[in-house]
Parts: sequence; C-alpha cells; structure tokens
Amino acid sequence: MIALSFRIKLLLAMMLLVACVTGATLYVTQQKVQQTYLKLFQDQFETEANYFTIQQENRLAPVKERCQELAKAPAFQEALASGDVARIYDEVTNSLIQPNQPNLRNARAGGRGNPAAATGLTQLFRNNQTFLRVLDANGEILNPPDVRGAGMKPAAKKLLKTQLAAVQNSMATLEEQPVGYLAPERTNGFIQLLEVIVTKVADPDSQKTLGAIVLGVPFQETSETDMNKMSQGGIQGGIWLENQLHSRTIPENLRGEFSKLIAKEVNAAGQPLHDAFYLTLGGVPRRVFFKLLNPNSPFPPACQVSLYSMASAYRTEEGMRWQILAFSTGAMAAALVLSLLIANGLSIPLRELVEGTEAIRSGNFQVKVPVRSRDEIGELAKSFNEMAEGLAQKEIYRTVLNMVADEKVAQALVNGQLALGGELREITVLFCDIRGFTAMTENMPPEEVIEMLNEHMTALTWIVKQHHGVLDKFVGDLLMAIFGAPVSHENDTLNAARCALRMIQERQRLNETSRHPLEIGISIATGKVVAGCMGSVDHLNYTVLGDRVNLASRLCDHAGPGQVVIDQNTCDKLGQEASTVPLPALNLKGFRENIIAYELKGIYSWELETEES
Repeated sequence: MIALSFRIKLLLAMMLLVACVTGATLYVTQQKVQQTYLKLFQDQFETEANYFTIQQENRLAPVKERCQELAKAPAFQEALASGDVARIYDEVTNSLIQPNQPNLRNARAGGRGNPAAATGLTQLFRNNQTFLRVLDANGEILNPPDVRGAGMKPAAKKLLKTQLAAVQNSMATLEEQPVGYLAPERTNGFIQLLEVIVTKVADPDSQKTLGAIVLGVPFQETSETDMNKMSQGGIQGGIWLENQLHSRTIPENLRGEFSKLIAKEVNAAGQPLHDAFYLTLGGVPRRVFFKLLNPNSPFPPACQVSLYSMASAYRTEEGMRWQILAFSTGAMAAALVLSLLIANGLSIPLRELVEGTEAIRSGNFQVKVPVRSRDEIGELAKSFNEMAEGLAQKEIYRTVLNMVADEKVAQALVNGQLALGGELREITVLFCDIRGFTAMTENMPPEEVIEMLNEHMTALTWIVKQHHGVLDKFVGDLLMAIFGAPVSHENDTLNAARCALRMIQERQRLNETSRHPLEIGISIATGKVVAGCMGSVDHLNYTVLGDRVNLASRLCDHAGPGQVVIDQNTCDKLGQEASTVPLPALNLKGFRENIIAYELKGIYSWELETEES
C-alpha cells in the first residue's frame, strides 16, 4: 500500500470535504425546492378541494331539497307503503319531473320548494340525462313502468343494478342523503358521470324506513375548469371512478396512459394507496394528489384527482445546481491553496513529533520537541514532552520495583493481575542461609558486611531466575525463593532442586576469589500453601504461607555447609531423577512428629546436561 505524506492527505481531505459539502448542498437544495413546490401544490389542491366541495354543495342543495320534499310528501309515502309502483312513479313525476302539477304548486304556496331547481330537473329529465329509481323498505328496486334510463346499454343497466345492491344492503343504517357517483355507458357510447343522491323515506310518526329515492344528475365539472383557469393551466384534474378518468382539463391523448398509471396506485377496493405520488406522463414528471369524495358511502369510491407538472421545479433545481457547482469549483480551488499553506505550517512540528516518537520507541525518554506555537499543535508538542517525562518517571519506578520485588511479581502487579488476597497452590519453597554468619560478621565493618551480602545475593538471585523461581524475600543472610507461584512451569520441584545444586556450585566458585569465603545450607519443601498478596491495601507483599514454608525454614536450620536437605514430598516428586541419602529422623520445632528428610546429592539429567555443556 502506498504511504501518503501528511500534505497529500490534507489536500485530499480538503477536496473530499468540499465535495461532500457540495453534494450535501445539492441534496438539501433539491429537497428544499421539491418541498416548496410540494407545499405549493398541496395548498393549491386543498384550495381546489374546498372549492369543489363548495360548488358541489351549491349544485346539489336544490336537488337534495326537492328529494326531501318528495320523501316527506304524505301522498308519496302512502304510495310507497302500498307498493303500487305506478302510483309511486306518478307522485315522482308530479314532484320532480312535472313540477307544475297542482300538488307541487300547493307545496310551494306553503313556503316550500325551489322553482329554479324544479325547472332544472324537468329539463334534465326531458333530455334523458338523469337516473331515477325508488327502493322499497326491503331495499328492492321498484322499476318505473316506462323504465327510465332506457338510453343505457344492457351491460350498463346490469352494472347499475349491481351498484345499487350496496344501497339495498345498507337500508337499515342509511344516512340522510349520502352522495355517490355512477358512470353508466349510453347506447351511443357516451359515458355520463352522474352524481347520485340517496334520500331515505321514513314514516314521520314511527320513523320506520319506508324506502329510498335514488336520483342521479349529470356531474358538472365547473370546479376543475375554474381552478385550471385560476392557476393559468397549472392544475389539471378530474374524477377517478371504477378505473375510469372523467376530466375536461387533462388532454385526451394523456388520459389512457394516466388511467393505467393511476390503476397501479389504487387498491382492490378502488381507493388510492397514497394520497400523493409521482409519475411521468407524456415525458413530463408530475405530482398527483388524491382525495376520496364519498367516504362512508354505499356507492363505489370516487376520487378527486389533481395533476401538477414538476417541470418548472426541475428547471429551478437545475439552475440552482449549476450555480452551486460553479461556487463549489471556486471553493475547491481556494481550499487547495489554503491547505497547501496549512500543510507547510504543520509539517515541520509533525516531523519533529515523529522523530520524538521514534526516540521514545528506542528507549530514549529524555527526548524533547520544541513548542513552536500556542495552538493545538503547540499543545500537542507540550503534551508530548510531558508524556516523555512521565514515561521516564515510570521507567524509573519499574526499575526500582524490579529491584525490590521479583520481576514476575512486579509485572503481575503492574498488570493488575495480583490483588489483596490469596489462593491455595502446590509449590516448592527453597531457603538458603549462610552458615556461621553471625560469628563471621561480629567484628566486621557494616560497609563490608553489606558488600559481602550484595555479592552473595546477586549471584544466587540470578540462579533463582534462571531456574524459573520467584525471589520471595531476603531476611538478613537468608534467601527465600518459591517455585510454582504466581506462575507454574509444570516441573517446579525439579527446577528448585537444580537451582539448589547450582547455588552450591556458584558459592564454591565465588569462594575461590572472594575476600570472605562463605558456606551455605539449603532446604527444599513441597506441598500445598496459601500464595498471594498479603499486607494492607496500600502496601502489599507477595508471599506464601503454610506448614510447608515452616518445614522448609526448619530444615534449613539443620542443613550443614554445602548441604541440600529436602522433605519427603520433594523426594517423591523428584523420583528417579534425584540422587538422595536418607537422614536421621528430625525433631523439628513446631512439628509433633519426627520429620523424615533426605540430603540431595545430585540430579542425573542435570549432571548430564552440565557435562555436555
């Protein structure tokens, strides 16, 4: 992998930053433009929907009033209750189709009626533009004698009958004058969109449902035409009913494609899955809004559809996109120049920090880097110098800790692996003591005593470490070492035996050149002890406790010059590896029974290794 310099990385970072900011700006701008246009379209659609509702109420109010007057007319209710179809439709004709009948004039004289509405309905009936049916109390269709609506195809009549079945099934819960939409196809191929009003007929005294009047009048698309003019052609809309689009403002060449696209957004019940969605129609991206016109109606769902072109929004987006790219290009050029200047100012102190870290890695904790500024780089250099001082101090502490404690114990303490407390372990403990030390040093100067002990202990300590032992403590002229804690090496007893024999040899070698020849006695004991950190929370000492430790200490007292005394457990552990001589049973202080001990003469495998080396 190619290693890049800091300067190149900074340049790449600045370019990436500018590119990311540019991309984010473009994205945010696009979202904002689309949200702005969407909000505009939503507001226009709400205005259109409200306008449509107002126009519908104004348009249907007179018709609803005429139907209510007919539903409340006693003569019509009597005819409906009797089931006389001819009489029923005679009353319908007198009230709706021929409003100049005497009974209607009497009704108007009583303060009711709408002559304009009556005249309009009469004209629609004469032009065969209406749909009229009466249902009895059971919801059965009472067809008129002259079968009005005969201008429809047979399939359309069947469809109307199916659509009226929903009204028949809801007679018990029928609301007052719900509005629905139907689009029957005439025999001449013309599809007429009708607004259908269902008026329930109920007995005035018992409120029992007697039947219903179903009246459909032609839908007048005045609202969508007016809104299209108000928006200067920006809004195109219509009515979506049973997979058919009825519109005057959407171009005829686009209606077929539009109908197919809308069909994908409509569920099985004929209602839209979303209230708004995008589509491309005629090569132009557009936004479509839906609104259900007849909720809770027994008739098929009809939706008001509005179509808005997104071409203007996309042109605005494109213009802003080019402006942002132009500004971003200039910003990137400025960023390159600025990054070069910054890189030059940062490269020198960073190189000095790199050199300082290399010195730290090589073990030179006395290194210092110059603090060239008061900014973050200067703070970094200052912190680096403080870190170097801290590392130097820790190195001193580590060195001192290794001097006052065994290296393995010290490392475990530093790593937090040892804490206050202990565990039961099987180990081998070794004691080494100078014979006749008190008499030898009685008249010896203290400095000479310390010098002699330091020479002696240094050599023996090194032998303990070579054999995987842990130096537990120095007690005057006595050395205590443990094998098997805090870490076991599987052959701890054998290591301790080899260490003891090697100590005897080393002491004999030192006696040839030392000012003060010394004789040592060594003891070894093996068994279960408690090993761990003991003391206080702020002053710990890793050691071992138990009768095996006491036994090793007592055996050391009985070890003669150049002699290694071991207990029974140690002898058993060494087995055929060791050459031992039994000693007389020992009566040791602190032990009720006599102790069987052996003198270790040698280790066969160790002697072979020594001869080969």
